[in-house]
Amino acid sequence: LGATVIPVDVDPDTYCLDPAAVEAALGPKTRVIMPVHMGGQFADMDALTKLSADSGVPLLQDAAHAHGGQWQGKRVGELGSVAAFSFQNGKLMTAGEGGAVLFDDREQYEEAFLRHSCGRPRGDRGYFHATSGSNFRVTEFTAAVLRAQLARLGEQIDLRERRWPVLSAALAEIPGVVPQS
Repeated sequence: LGATVIPVDVDPDTYCLDPAAVEAALGPKTRVIMPVHMGGQFADMDALTKLSADSGVPLLQDAAHAHGGQWQGKRVGELGSVAAFSFQNGKLMTAGEGGAVLFDDREQYEEAFLRHSCGRPRGDRGYFHATSGSNFRVTEFTAAVLRAQLARLGEQIDLRERRWPVLSAALAEIPGVVPQS
């Protein structure tokens, strides 16, 4: 796209994007604010949503490590901005490769559908390409693997939550190591 990425600092407790650093980095060429939710932790979505609204710069959440996570009782898809997931082998839910994008806006969803489906509208059987696009669809096999993992995601999150205090306490005993909050 020709964009230039401007990295900004993170909050030392969550390792997620620091809203004050984002605000300081905003400029006339800024086109998107991209918080990366890391290790089940969320960037401060209240502050970033307000900053986005005040500046007119949209949010695009990298939710590749936020499967099943919540911010203030809301899941990633309920936070009012586009969120992208990855199912690559290093993520919380994995199916080899592939991803998913959640939209809070029907128009954005329809545009994304066209782009992910070779530019072809839903139900098209005549290979009418309404716009440019490519085949970004996951296979049915990949979807089946993910569906099985989704069924156990809640249980896995509960297990991580129960084990975190033990790991955190052990890490805190190592000089110079500060566990993520």
